[in-house]
Amino acid sequence: MHIVTRAFAVLATTAALTLSALPPTQAAAPDVTLHDRLAQIALVDAAVPLAQSPTGAVRHGRVPIETVGGALIELDLPTAKTRVDRVGGRLHLEASRGATLAVTPTVTGAQVLVGVESEAAPTAYAFGVHGGVIPRHAPDGGVDLVRADGEVAAQIEAPWAIDAEGRSVPTRYELRHGGITQVVDHRAGDFAYPVVADPRIFACDAYTSLCVKFTKKETKSIAKKIKKANSSARALAAFICAKIPHPVIAIGCAATVLAALPSLRKTFLAASKKGQCVELHFRLPSGLLWKWKKEKC
Repeated sequence: MHIVTRAFAVLATTAALTLSALPPTQAAAPDVTLHDRLAQIALVDAAVPLAQSPTGAVRHGRVPIETVGGALIELDLPTAKTRVDRVGGRLHLEASRGATLAVTPTVTGAQVLVGVESEAAPTAYAFGVHGGVIPRHAPDGGVDLVRADGEVAAQIEAPWAIDAEGRSVPTRYELRHGGITQVVDHRAGDFAYPVVADPRIFACDAYTSLCVKFTKKETKSIAKKIKKANSSARALAAFICAKIPHPVIAIGCAATVLAALPSLRKTFLAASKKGQCVELHFRLPSGLLWKWKKEKC
């Protein structure tokens, strides 16, 4: 969960609010440890030293996130433990019955990873939300954090979970008692432990843009479409926009992507060739595509 905040009255999703890519995975040995599994997952690009982030003080199982204007959103972590260990650039906390939490401070908030170490670990992890926001389901499977005035302060993107061998594990969000619960169905198949789940939130460009990061698979899919000789510019723009299920940029997406298509073609082709992802930056609240780049997945 990459938690970020922003100051605009429209729905948003994080990279901190975005459609972020799954991290690259590698096959792991049967006796892989949680620390081994976490080592396979790259720290988010916006990670900062623990001492430079308010999340460096993860007190009483709660992550504080400062918002624009000095307001505060806090996330309760699914743990009753108060001990916090520093391992590299992450803060580690013990959850219940064979689960671990790892918190990585970032320039916009924090990323929270849930480590499910064994079959005995819970399948549900509850994150309480504080700061005058109410969680609501988003169309893409994520969760919007909505203020009393109707503004969306932040959004948690659709959840993901992967096992020690890189296989996807069924997961979803449920809204319970005013908070967000991530259900990880790690007992639904023959999965290798530990399983790592990451609900994520994020904003970008000093809260002025919505970032959409295509997965490696999506990037390759778009690059393949670009290579087809019979792919018209309009059809290609529509294909890209169809993979961005977000109301902020849905209106006018094809037009703004079409205008940038010559450069976008080169970016997607280059990223696909190098096994990278592509990140698009849409200006808020207009939804204008103004920047794009290759990113590590």
